[in-house]
Order: sequence, then structure tokens, then C-alpha cells
Amino acid sequence: MKEKPTIYVVGGPTASGKTSASIALAQFLQTEIINADSRQVYKELQIGVAKPSPIELSTIRHHGISTVDIQTHYNAGSHAKLYQKEITALLEKNGNAILCGGTGMYIEALIFALDEFPPIDPELRNKLEAQLKSEGIIAMTSLLIGKDSEAGKWIKLDNPSRVMRALELCIQTQKPLSKLLNHDKKPVFGDTAIRYIGISHPRNILYDRINRRVDSMIEQGLLEEAKTLYSMRNLSALQTLGYRELFDHINGINTLDQAILRIKQHTRNYAKRQITYFSNRFPTEWIPAEDLNDFIVKFAKKHFI
Repeated sequence: MKEKPTIYVVGGPTASGKTSASIALAQFLQTEIINADSRQVYKELQIGVAKPSPIELSTIRHHGISTVDIQTHYNAGSHAKLYQKEITALLEKNGNAILCGGTGMYIEALIFALDEFPPIDPELRNKLEAQLKSEGIIAMTSLLIGKDSEAGKWIKLDNPSRVMRALELCIQTQKPLSKLLNHDKKPVFGDTAIRYIGISHPRNILYDRINRRVDSMIEQGLLEEAKTLYSMRNLSALQTLGYRELFDHINGINTLDQAILRIKQHTRNYAKRQITYFSNRFPTEWIPAEDLNDFIVKFAKKHFI
């Protein structure tokens, strides 16, 4: 076992097997898991965010899953303030900790010192949310681009919550995002080693895993879950893959089959972006794995043998 405290980040694309791999890795390392998925934090979201099952949660202790009410404003900074101390405790107790999730901003916030942003202006937020409701996300994205033509380099412009927060920052500070973001990131955990691990699959296999996962979610009752959340559909937390497409179906905009096809397509697009993000933003060690045992064997050989 390595003497130097180590944080293992199990990241990469959706449906690649991160949850199972992180649990197996936690058992191997005898440690616990910190969630780094921006939607698994919400109590009300279950099927559509692919939370670990009750059995998986009972196998290894997870921190930061189903802890936040969907109506609560919560972001990467909120998550970091709560769980950086949990990481520190695990490093002191076990010598290592595992972060698992595909939300790059949550991972960066947990590991690096956050950029200093002004507090949220409730009046401005209410004004922008009313504008979003009346004009739509395309208009809000255009407004953001007008304030920072390169905003797409820093955030995903198809993510309404990211667009709205970026707009708030640009308006409050009168500065573009490029002037606000700190590019010289300072690690929070000092001399701790950080290993970024991704599970890689051939593209066709990953896409098949995504398609099968979406089918499984529908069979488990994702449509019924979306119906229970429909009245809250304008909340930032629900501007999420799987739910948005089904809200359109409930609205009569498309058929259920069309909604399912769109969920699959949009999820495949998202997986592409995740692979690019983890390849460009982190020194990710991609481990091609046929199954969990194969992953653990390859991981052990690379890190401990």
C-alpha cells in the first residue's frame, strides 16, 4: 500500500460502470466513497440519475447522496464546503479516499481551491428566472454570449443552470467569465496524491451500455417518476437528461418512443463531452476493462505491483 495519502477519482462518461468500479475499489482499498455527481445529491431524483442501489449503498459507505431537497439552491461550491472535511477525515483514517462521479465541476471544487465569486443576488436571480420562463433558454444563452463571446469555452451552453449562473456572475461583476475563473488551481489537500481513473470502452460498446441503461430506467418507472416531479419542472435541478425529454412527452410535444430515443441520443452526446472533459482537464488514466474483476486486476497491477 502506498504510504502517501491518495485521492482516487473514478470519473468519465455516464454508463461506463463508475459506481460498481468505485465500490469494488473501495473494498480493495478499505475506504469510503464521496459522491461527485451533481444530480445524485437530490433526495427526489432516483431512477433518472442512476443512484447506487440500496444494496450498493449498504456495501460501502457513500457520502453526499440523497442529502439535498430539490428546491434548495445547491452547487459545486456548496458540495465542496460540506465534503472536503469528509475527504480529510478519510485520508487521515484510511490513507485514501475515493471520489466517484461524472460531474467535472464537482470534482474540481472538491480537490482545488474555489474561485471567489460574489454571493447570489436574489433580486437578480428572480428577474433572470422570470426571463428564462418567458423567453426560453436560447434567448438566455444569446444574452450570455453577448456579454462573453467565449462563454462556451468555460461552461456547457446546453445546461440551463450553468448558463443562468454565468449570466448572474457576468451581470454582477460586469466582467466576462474568462476574467473571473482562476486558471491557476491550488490543491486543497496539500501533498496528497491524486489519481484520476476512467473506465474506457470502445465507442460502440459504451453507446450500447447507454441505450440499455435508458431502457432499464424506463422499465423501472422513470416516466412515473417524471410525472411526480412535473409540477416542479422549471427548477434548475430538473433541467436534467431523462427528465427534460419526458416532461416534453407529458406536455404532448412528442410520443414516449420519441422521448426515449431523444434521451438515448442526448445521453450519448453527453458521454462524448464527459470523455473530452476528463481527457483535457485531468490527467486521466484510462483503464480498458471487460468487467469489474478485470478493472481491479489492472488497477492493482498499475498502482501496487
